Amino acid sequence: MKASTVLAALAMMLNTGAVAFAQSNVQGAVELSNGTKISQDPSLPKLNLTNMQREQIRKAVLTEHNEVQFRLPTTKSAKDFTPAVGAKIPNGVKAQSLPTPVLAQMPELRDYMYVKMKDQVLIVNGMTSKVVDVFPETQPPS
Repeated sequence: MKASTVLAALAMMLNTGAVAFAQSNVQGAVELSNGTKISQDPSLPKLNLTNMQREQIRKAVLTEHNEVQFRLPTTKSAKDFTPAVGAKIPNGVKAQSLPTPVLAQMPELRDYMYVKMKDQVLIVNGMTSKVVDVFPETQPPS
């Protein structure tokens, strides 16, 4: 009789723990040891670059020789990609970190990267690989 009571109590404790674990996962947050909760689905704030900021970025990346070449086997499939805000960059296309001088002037861009392709500069969310801004590589944004 005692053994069955102990087993029933143990089953209830395990079930309660599973429910508590499931509830903590439903909220989608991880709790740090100091009690701070961090979302498991972090997102970057919306990026609103001014034309002046775009021009600073354009000038900084203009001398970088990392334009996507579509003749390479890894990027050949990206030839038909049309750069647009919200589009995910194709597999094989690797985004680069923004140059240090840009990050020194605009630290809010530290989680963003860039790609130069089809005579355009694509600013890319480093976590999702989605394009968040596009502007011409060779002429100042108007």
